[in-house]
Amino acid sequence: MKLTYIYHSGFLIEFEDKNIIFDYYKGDIPNIDSEKKLYVVSTHSHRDHFNENIFDIFKGFKDVKYLLSDDIEIEEREDIHFLECRKKYYIDDLEIETFESTDLGIAVLITTEGKTIYHSGDLNWWTWHGYETQDEYDSMTERFLNEMKLLKGRKIDLAMVVLDPRQGDRYDWGLKYFIENTCTKYIAPMHLWEKYEFIDKFKADNKELIEDIEIIDTHMTTANYYEI
Repeated sequence: MKLTYIYHSGFLIEFEDKNIIFDYYKGDIPNIDSEKKLYVVSTHSHRDHFNENIFDIFKGFKDVKYLLSDDIEIEEREDIHFLECRKKYYIDDLEIETFESTDLGIAVLITTEGKTIYHSGDLNWWTWHGYETQDEYDSMTERFLNEMKLLKGRKIDLAMVVLDPRQGDRYDWGLKYFIENTCTKYIAPMHLWEKYEFIDKFKADNKELIEDIEIIDTHMTTANYYEI
């Protein structure tokens, strides 16, 4: 399995007989075999996660399917599968489980070819010190923890998870909790708004927590893929 970071929360995952692209909205897409199956996943309709141009970009591919969160308003067609939160789907040899985002849309857990991969979309512990009421904090925390309960103890080969510098000293709360409650081998931080130095900060702040986990320097994979 090969991982290439595209931009923001966008990734390419290459398998032996298929490719999966997550949350593409801009950036250079690596050269990929248009004869292989391609699955294009969009976790929600926010402009930094979804671009309607994907239907033109991948138009020439032999076998492409679009797996879209059901909040994305687009005309139905045969190659589109709309995904609801907290559901299980079986599409070709993909086993897909969805979770409810704490912002909009879904997070996805996909198992295929003996590998399990997770993309959080905007499922995160979105808490902002000094910018929320206690009720807002309590509601967000409850919603986040409820979804994490569904992931507790899961064995995950690769997880692409929000690490957002805009949250100040709470920038890593969501990712830390995810690591503490899952059995994940590789973590690719995302949603960094180009502040990739926060990956190094996260590593420095959480040395004991991540000693058995590979934290991928996401932006370093834009030119070269990361073998998993």
